[in-house]
Amino acid sequence: MADTVRWGIIGAGNIAERFARSLAQEPHSRLVAVSGRTPEKVRAFAEKHGAGACESHDALLARPDVDAVYIAVPHLLHAEWAVKALKAGKAVLCEKPAALSAHQMGAVAQAAMDADVLYMEAMKTRFVPLYEPLMDHIGDGAIGEVGSVEVRLCREYEQVPAYAMEPIGGGVAYDMGIYAASWVRQLASGQICVASAEHTVRGQVDLADDVAMTVGDVAARIQVSALSNEGCSAVVRGSLGSVEVDDPHRPEHAVFHYADGTTEVMDVPYDVDDFYGMIEHFVDLYLSGETQSPRMSLADSLAMARIIDAVRSGYDRYAVADSLRLDAGEGSVALDEPLSGRTTFKIGGPADVVVTPESRGKLIDCLRTLREAKAPFFVLGKGSDLLVSDSGYRGVVLDLGDGLTDVTSDGCELTCQAGVPIVEASEMAAALGLTGLEFACGIPGSVGGAVFMNAGAYDGCVADVLKEAEVVFPDGHRETLSVDELALGYRTSRVRTDGLVVVSATFELSRGDEEKIRARMDELTARREAKQPLELPSAGSTFKRPEGHFAGQLISEAGLQGYRVGGAEVSTKHAGFVVNVDRACAADVRAVIAHVQEVVAEKDGVTLEPEVRFLGWF
Repeated sequence: MADTVRWGIIGAGNIAERFARSLAQEPHSRLVAVSGRTPEKVRAFAEKHGAGACESHDALLARPDVDAVYIAVPHLLHAEWAVKALKAGKAVLCEKPAALSAHQMGAVAQAAMDADVLYMEAMKTRFVPLYEPLMDHIGDGAIGEVGSVEVRLCREYEQVPAYAMEPIGGGVAYDMGIYAASWVRQLASGQICVASAEHTVRGQVDLADDVAMTVGDVAARIQVSALSNEGCSAVVRGSLGSVEVDDPHRPEHAVFHYADGTTEVMDVPYDVDDFYGMIEHFVDLYLSGETQSPRMSLADSLAMARIIDAVRSGYDRYAVADSLRLDAGEGSVALDEPLSGRTTFKIGGPADVVVTPESRGKLIDCLRTLREAKAPFFVLGKGSDLLVSDSGYRGVVLDLGDGLTDVTSDGCELTCQAGVPIVEASEMAAALGLTGLEFACGIPGSVGGAVFMNAGAYDGCVADVLKEAEVVFPDGHRETLSVDELALGYRTSRVRTDGLVVVSATFELSRGDEEKIRARMDELTARREAKQPLELPSAGSTFKRPEGHFAGQLISEAGLQGYRVGGAEVSTKHAGFVVNVDRACAADVRAVIAHVQEVVAEKDGVTLEPEVRFLGWF
């Protein structure tokens, strides 16, 4: 076997530069190729380090003279390019975090096992000279049985790097929290139970997290921040003492404190730098024909990703998903699914878990599971009146639109389960010769959502025709509430204010002439098509009607029609709509809404309140 590893680096940024400098010190390594997004930058990097410049990442992976790759692209791309490299037969050292979720990391691990090729997450802290003697001393019982681990990494960034502000893949949990997860994983294993979670969010990403949890029998606290200089340390407490490690993402110094009042200091500096030990270890593994590291295994990466998932979400999404599968069926539960395909805006990042209960009973079982797990959840109908963050939703989405769709009639009463589109309820009523729901013929929502917000149009609303609704209360008990008990008002109801979940609704309609009913629906449809931008994705009317005014008129008179940020625009057809004209993201829409509110408030002294709901981090 050859005694030299020929390296390629995917990515040509700052972290790749640091890696290349350290790699040059490793005697059994040679950098032969580099790839990146900017050709000029790649050529300069390659010339500086004596490597070949590749026109693309794929071109680098196609080179037969590359044995191993170091992946140093933005977090969002780590898993994608790791899998591609493994399938190309290249050994992979992937910059942390290895993936954006344990679910995603599972796919990477499977690819590594299928290819039978070396893969390791670049968790450099496990390979600095201090780490092994420190862990050996703890393992030998120096501080007794470990009871808690607290890791703090709080350093105010002079300027938050661009990659850390990406809605998907950004944030400090991925950037710094992964180091904390490594320490917790090394000292604790087992079921994760989150006790508390606090997040400071800016620009749709977490820039500070403070999370307390238990992992097995060990209490853990992870504090990470890009907004404060509270310090960087790891403190491990045991039954016989404790140890404090300075700068736990680049550790060289630790102090043991024993119950008898004595202390013991460990000072173990780097051999070269904080990358070198990791590179040396990986090279030894490769030259020995190993496919996993005993110090940073695939199982370690999976466990660390699961800890970070719990930090970001505030609960163990995988335990919850497993329970929901028992409630709703294996095929009814999805992980990390983008919500853009489930909203009328066609915008939205991934939800932790999406579950589609197929019946009333399964919905009630799912709600019980979520209540017992104290997991955050959101009930989704047809996804109208909703803007989902580009970073997604840290919780469980209960999608009723594909499951709870039964409709029954009894005389003049029409009972619809919550997932029935209100348009279909209107059509069903017409087919039965029942009048009263004509106003709903163009409302792009579900029956549950219509009750939630007392949907209405053209001088009609749900409150006019609703008899009662079966609902589930937050404590789990079920009741059928009358329309009076539901307290329906303008774009609100007790469902909204009290956190109820609609299971079904019964409308009390009147006998009518089907031809006249159809004529009225055709008239309303024509009016909508003439005045509203139905040809473009939107969430419907963006703002509630301010008292004494019309939102669209105020916006139009302020000269804001056509105002655009990115792919989001105030409709030129109807100023009351913000529309997705060209692959808009949630940040674009939010910026348009904020600008409209600011201009109208300044011009007319009127505060426009969004009718659109915001889901996720904004």
